[in-house]
Amino acid sequence: IPCCQVSSGINAEYGGYGEVEYGILREVGVVDDKTPVATILHDVQIVNNEDLPFPSLSCHDVPVDIVCTPTRVLRTKTRIPKPAKIFWDLISDTMMDDIGALKELKAMQSNGQISQ
Repeated sequence: IPCCQVSSGINAEYGGYGEVEYGILREVGVVDDKTPVATILHDVQIVNNEDLPFPSLSCHDVPVDIVCTPTRVLRTKTRIPKPAKIFWDLISDTMMDDIGALKELKAMQSNGQISQ
């Protein structure tokens, strides 16, 4: 179940591919660290600092700037840096099969069409 710590913008997706999709967009230069990242959650999915501490983040986790719930829109004012690339060593064979853009991106990098 996804949740978000609004004070820091930590968003825990638990197995989602959102971070991979964000990494693809960073790699091709469509978004940067100033591009706002938003998510939608139910109010009960908002947690506090003790429930989801900052050190629990992985290198590929994308902090969110805006959280929309059925009752409110929250701005996190996060200072946590967003990942600037795909962490290829974390990409599984299943992800490569499921996300066609990953194969295309890898081929573009191998052919020198975009930098690695």
